[in-house]
Amino acid sequence: MIKLIVDSTAYIPKNFINENDIQVIPLHIHYMDQEFEEGLPGSFDSFFESFTKTKLFPKTSQPSPESFINAYNKVIDEGNEAIVFTISSSLSGTFSVANLAKENCKDPEKITVLDSMSTGQNIWGYCMEVIDKAKEGWSREQIVKYISQLQINSQICFVPDSLEYLKRGGRIGKVSATIGSLLQIKPILTFKQGTLLCAKKIFGMGKAIADLIAMIPQKTKRLFAIHIANTKYFDALFQKMKEVFPKTKIYEGELGPVVAAHIGPAIGVCYIC
Repeated sequence: MIKLIVDSTAYIPKNFINENDIQVIPLHIHYMDQEFEEGLPGSFDSFFESFTKTKLFPKTSQPSPESFINAYNKVIDEGNEAIVFTISSSLSGTFSVANLAKENCKDPEKITVLDSMSTGQNIWGYCMEVIDKAKEGWSREQIVKYISQLQINSQICFVPDSLEYLKRGGRIGKVSATIGSLLQIKPILTFKQGTLLCAKKIFGMGKAIADLIAMIPQKTKRLFAIHIANTKYFDALFQKMKEVFPKTKIYEGELGPVVAAHIGPAIGVCYIC
């Protein structure tokens, strides 16, 4: 049987994890002189309550090799094989750690480690696809090839509430952040195949939401409305998406501290084609 192992940046809801016996390997957060493991969606409220009110910037670190080795060996001991998804290697060293762990587990031939080249709900969507194909009797090799094809056109897009967090993370300069805030400029950030880009700069959140939704292909395999820190703009995005895609199932996704450390509170869309 094919089992799934993901790191915590997949942000898969607890009920889906339990129903499909998915193992989650947490990344670590360093914040306010404390270190803690990133949890699951629904457990981030206390962190964001503090994060959005202070000027302290969290740091993140990848899991230990041992955490992956233990997960791999559990799968192998139960007579199964595994597909492993990690956050993009362009954002974290987690993919390298997962591969190192593979070489030190009981049977490396039973484990396939995939660089998601993304994060968040793209990984959740890939897991959905793996589960469906495994039920149809596809082999691990067939599924891995199929996922690599999906990655070509899959994307996650964000509109940050503020440019402040991008400035803190060194992704834009202080002057650009100040001017952007004064003019209410909202960048649309895209993350595709491991590359983070600013696709557009829009005046005002209303126009940004419309342009964000316009970027979604009409035919998608999986579609997600996503948010970081339960931003006040999420409801408007979600309702508009349902109007534009009335026949498409739209999943709601919450992203956690690791991704928040890069862009701060935000809304976005995520799709797999």
